[in-house]
Amino acid sequence: MDDEQAWVERAAGGDTGAFERLFDRYRDFVWSVAYRMTYRNDSAEDLAQEVFLAVWRKLPGFEGKSAFSTWLYRITVNTTLNWKRVSSRYVNLPAAGEWEVSDPANDHAPERAAMARDAERILALLLGRLEDDRRLAFILRELHGLSYEEIAEATSWPVGTVRSRLARARGQLAAMAREMEDRS
Repeated sequence: MDDEQAWVERAAGGDTGAFERLFDRYRDFVWSVAYRMTYRNDSAEDLAQEVFLAVWRKLPGFEGKSAFSTWLYRITVNTTLNWKRVSSRYVNLPAAGEWEVSDPANDHAPERAAMARDAERILALLLGRLEDDRRLAFILRELHGLSYEEIAEATSWPVGTVRSRLARARGQLAAMAREMEDRS
């Protein structure tokens, strides 16, 4: 059975094996969004767990008006943004240059792994300087390949707002990259 809708229906009925299949399919996406919004491994793990607990609890009420993936994206976005709002009041978030950078590649080739870590550090530094909404739009579009419509549905932003936030994020990132290059 490879039909996602069937897995969703079975999981909604309490089938933990079906839920595990959905978890396996989407865990990297959920963790990656949480990680790139916080750049803290422990926070990303906690957020991913919170997202999947919410999905498990809410799944019986999932009406299928949108794709399961879109519904999951929305839960991921809301959970992450809520955490950031609450945490900014209670937790000292690291400055962008101090963010934990996970090894993005399980690559055994030392040169490629080092290049990937360096690229991730630069990405962390640049993304950390963006406002949360612009960072989220960039992550969903450029790092996860969601369409403008999928981002709009996941964030409850109009498509025009998605386009605007992406354009601003891209512009800021390009300016920051040029600034970094000029310093080198």
